[in-house]
Amino acid sequence: MNRRQVFRRLGGLALAAGAAGSRAAQPARRPNILLIVADDMGYNELGCYGAANIETPNIDGLARQGMRFTDYYVATPLCAPTRVSLMTGRTALRTSLSWNPDFKDPEDGLAPEETTIAEVLGKAGHATGLVGKWHLGYAPKFWPRQQGFQEYFGFLSGNIGYYAHLYHGEKFMYRNETPEDPPGYMTELLTREALAYLERHRSQPFFLYLAYNAPHAPFEAPEQWVKKARGEMKPAMIECLDDGIGQVLGQLKKLGLEDNTLVFFMSDNGAPPDANGSNKPLSGWKGQVREGGIRVPAMARWPGRIPAGVTCREPFVSYDLFPTFAAAAGAALPPGVKLDGKNVLPVLEGKGKSPHEVICWGYRGAFAARRGRWKLLVEKGNQSQLFDLETDIAESKDLSGERPDMVKELSARLADWRAGLPASGLADVQRKGTRAKTGKKES
Repeated sequence: MNRRQVFRRLGGLALAAGAAGSRAAQPARRPNILLIVADDMGYNELGCYGAANIETPNIDGLARQGMRFTDYYVATPLCAPTRVSLMTGRTALRTSLSWNPDFKDPEDGLAPEETTIAEVLGKAGHATGLVGKWHLGYAPKFWPRQQGFQEYFGFLSGNIGYYAHLYHGEKFMYRNETPEDPPGYMTELLTREALAYLERHRSQPFFLYLAYNAPHAPFEAPEQWVKKARGEMKPAMIECLDDGIGQVLGQLKKLGLEDNTLVFFMSDNGAPPDANGSNKPLSGWKGQVREGGIRVPAMARWPGRIPAGVTCREPFVSYDLFPTFAAAAGAALPPGVKLDGKNVLPVLEGKGKSPHEVICWGYRGAFAARRGRWKLLVEKGNQSQLFDLETDIAESKDLSGERPDMVKELSARLADWRAGLPASGLADVQRKGTRAKTGKKES
């Protein structure tokens, strides 16, 4: 090798070393966040939660690849208020929307001045998209793109026909601010849109909120899924949903995004008492602060950060996802905003305990408080009941007579929580099933 060749070789090595050093110095890409929400799915309606007649291999696989939660709660046992807690990190009782909004009332919705997780993550550099159900207000000032979502495809209403796409005879389907109603079965339409969103944003960090309406009423499913589910409609809807989620998870893998994506799956409340829903072994239904209304199936996956194949029994709440997603993304929390949620990323990583000493609920004149294994339940017109959730998840044996000290302690904590609510929120929680402003019943 002559002198010129030697210098050429050394120069090439130096350039290669410099390029490697430059790559090493570059900050890691912020993680993607995918939040998948099912609608009215009961605690016992997935294979990994004990369902005997419903096959959900993709959601079950998500649980095996990550962490499954046995004690995950929603802040309110109703569709819209749960979504408020997800978007704001606050119990809906602190906001302008603590009930399902009235589609005839242009002033009914989540106030634009609320700071949403989409706004927080968008400021941190994430693309933000919503595919599916919004349900936080019908007037344009309440729409998703006014609340931090850069892209939106879905429907504004609480439920919608899976084929006709109607709610109370009206169309509420939009792409951004433009009415758009492509033909097809709604679950499959939302899956298709989610796949396209992931493809469009494969090169930048993103937050995708994928809010399916299944298995909420009306009960409709494609014939192939009804046949597979032996003629049972709700299992057919859930199995079609599972297939769609499998496609979305497959897209993450195909695009090389799986390892850098935090996926969180949950239901927005427990199953309602109709439609053969199942919250077993929990007691109660959607619309109640018994366990069957507020404890829901949930799981999280983030390869390398969340341990795989783990069952977590630490209690936490839907409003915790706001600060948790912000922490995962390295995003700043909004200053001066009172959050009910706490960062549970250490819990997800298997490194910490629940940050909540006591969790409180209030809905339709009923209240509940949980501390560790103990739950106080005060249903409208009834005396306080006390349950040991560690031995009695079905809330079947009242222990208030045996542990008056715990009843006293939890009653005091519940009173403190109620005293900290704004007057409007406290008034809402004590109503029974109607909105004072319009008289319209919830749907």
